[in-house]
Amino acid sequence: MKKLITLLALFTFTILQTPIANAANVEITITEPTHRQIDGAFIDDELIGLLAYEGRLGQLVFNPARGNRSWFIDPQLIEEVTAMTSDYVLTNGDAGTGGDVAKAWLNQFSAITRGERITALPYGNPSGYWISKLAPTQKDFYLQFGAKRLTAIIGREVSQMRSYPSGDSYKVDFLTTQAFRESQSVLKINSAYMSIEEVEKFQAQSAAVFHPALMNGNRTLLGLDLITSTQLLSNKIRLAPGRFTVTSTKQNLPITLINDFPNPATIAVKVSASNGKVLVGLVENQVVNGKSKVQVMIPVEVVTSGNSDLTVSLSTDKGRALSSEVIYPVTLKVISPIATWITSGGAIILFISALVQSFRRIRKKRI
Repeated sequence: MKKLITLLALFTFTILQTPIANAANVEITITEPTHRQIDGAFIDDELIGLLAYEGRLGQLVFNPARGNRSWFIDPQLIEEVTAMTSDYVLTNGDAGTGGDVAKAWLNQFSAITRGERITALPYGNPSGYWISKLAPTQKDFYLQFGAKRLTAIIGREVSQMRSYPSGDSYKVDFLTTQAFRESQSVLKINSAYMSIEEVEKFQAQSAAVFHPALMNGNRTLLGLDLITSTQLLSNKIRLAPGRFTVTSTKQNLPITLINDFPNPATIAVKVSASNGKVLVGLVENQVVNGKSKVQVMIPVEVVTSGNSDLTVSLSTDKGRALSSEVIYPVTLKVISPIATWITSGGAIILFISALVQSFRRIRKKRI
């Protein structure tokens, strides 16, 4: 009888302890590929269905697993849901309609996670495989920025992952990898002129193309958006277009140099002519303050009338190319000293020849 009571007690104790042991291991991960472009515009309104009570993201907060939960949260998703609580417009021009759903989801998320452990995923949750392959030095950034942004958004301290989560390898199209590589190159060149917030935002959002759950069509769409955003970034230091008509032998042609970054930039200006009809002098490096423009004078000397083009390119003071080169058409409406000398010389020769001929005729008549 004692043995039976002992066995029943052990059995009961085991049953009671099992849920507690299981509860200690409950981990809930909340992440979703971005539904926004880098400029913040929403591509679609598909988050509405995902955030609803019956949606995948809705079920994670409205009907979470029971027990001692640990939450792993993608801060980029929380940012996007927060953005939906204000008026927003889709890229096709339609007004977003997810405000009420987003507010309900955020309220439930805040309530259900109160007092529970939250760990920030890398910002945007880009694939560990592709970040290791293409931007291994940025792993710490994505971890630190993820914790920084999530803390700021939800208004409470969160944990940072100790190491970047590994990911399985999967194929990504050539366009996407090249778009990311180019974005990193352009960011490296221009980061000195940008604010810290601008650098962090671009670095963080550029990796959205590597979220493991992205469908290929959406990955291509985001890759094209990354290309556009990279081009806009590279052209924040640029030349204004123009054309010139030169009416003097020597003249300074004004071109406008623009710096849309917040920090000043020292810029090297290189000018070359398409032909020998015009000679171009050297241009000193230009210092352009942040959010301003300066007029740069290009010294030219005309050799002969006609048409030419001036190709102007910009680079950093260390020789790294900036923006796209600009071609300025130039109309040359002036007779240069060289041309005048040649013309005058020819006229003098003709005059002397005429005098010689006249002198010969006079001598013949006398004879």
